[in-house]
Amino acid sequence: MASFHFSAQVIGRAKGRSAIAAAAYRAGERLRDDQTGAEHDFTRRQGVVHTEIMLPDGAAPWLADRQNLWNHVHQIETRRDAQLAREINLALPHELPAEERLALLRNFIRTAFTDRGMVADFAIHAPTDNDPRNHHAHVMLTLRKATPTGLYRVKTREWNSDALLNTWRESWATWQNHYLARGQHEARVDHRTLAVQQADARNRGDRLAAASLDRPPEIHVGPRAQNAARRGAKPKSLPRTDLTARPQGGAWRSAKAGGNRQRDITYPQIDRGSRAAYNARRGALAAAAVSRHVETVRARTARLRLIEGRYLKALRATKEGLRDLPRERGGFRRSGDPAQRANRLALMLNRRAHLLRRLQLLRLLLGRTDTILSGLFQVQDRAFGRSRILTDRLLPRANASVRVNLRPGRSRDLLW
Repeated sequence: MASFHFSAQVIGRAKGRSAIAAAAYRAGERLRDDQTGAEHDFTRRQGVVHTEIMLPDGAAPWLADRQNLWNHVHQIETRRDAQLAREINLALPHELPAEERLALLRNFIRTAFTDRGMVADFAIHAPTDNDPRNHHAHVMLTLRKATPTGLYRVKTREWNSDALLNTWRESWATWQNHYLARGQHEARVDHRTLAVQQADARNRGDRLAAASLDRPPEIHVGPRAQNAARRGAKPKSLPRTDLTARPQGGAWRSAKAGGNRQRDITYPQIDRGSRAAYNARRGALAAAAVSRHVETVRARTARLRLIEGRYLKALRATKEGLRDLPRERGGFRRSGDPAQRANRLALMLNRRAHLLRRLQLLRLLLGRTDTILSGLFQVQDRAFGRSRILTDRLLPRANASVRVNLRPGRSRDLLW
């Protein structure tokens, strides 16, 4: 089934990052920083399927050159803590062929980003050996509007809103579902949280969907955490001092207010292990939750089968009772009160009709529970498969380390 992933981050100098190095890494190219002379060479990088730069209408044509674009960004962003670019990471539906995935991504980028004036530099990456379905894309966006002479001198602050980010997430889900439906694929994606999706499924009476969504969400495991898990490394938790988080749903009254407030975090007390190990535990919990749903539906199905057996037995007894009251035109052959016999006959006929109606409803319920159980078996298989994948990622691998090829003039900064 298709999975939804849409995350955003800002690439900035405050954390020692370089937009030129990031663009070179994602595109698998060699780019030179004209200001520092550093060369970022990732031409031997594997798995880059497609790279492209999309421009808004009226933008300077030279912005379509990756070397010119990101050097221009570095030249106009002069602050030591400048924000250089926004990166969007997307999961692409593996059900679609490569050309459809590319068309899907282009349409989304056009409507979400370039129509607003951004320059979009994107790269599609092939799945790794961890998950053959993990087709994904990295989209690097300028923080300033493109003009006929380059990037505008003032940043567009409205692009930083949470509301716009949610709009992009919803739009990405809509575009994916459009292409999946057009390709006659049953899979669909949803940008909402699992809790919201589960509540919606319960409201519309979709028990199978509600049961399949009854699982803890996985957390993102970045490349550093993945490499640490592959090497079998177990980082040690240490206490540290960090800045106070921004007020929920609000903002600091001044740009420097957050820096004046610090807090001590005792990570050894709250540490739950590595991100990969935490995800593996969540995968096991999800598989266990589906198994509980399977056993619950099995037990309900078994009870319904017992009730069906009792109804069938009662129906047979009623039919035998009717056979004991043979009729002929004009009355009953046996002696007795005809009115009493007619009364008894009417009661038996009513009971038979009642049992037939109850059996009809019961078999309708059994059909639904069988459908739910069949669907849950498929969900269970996927849950156990996902749990195995997450557990396998914890196994150390031979030669699993970050390979750094340092050349003269190349930056040693690995924070891409």
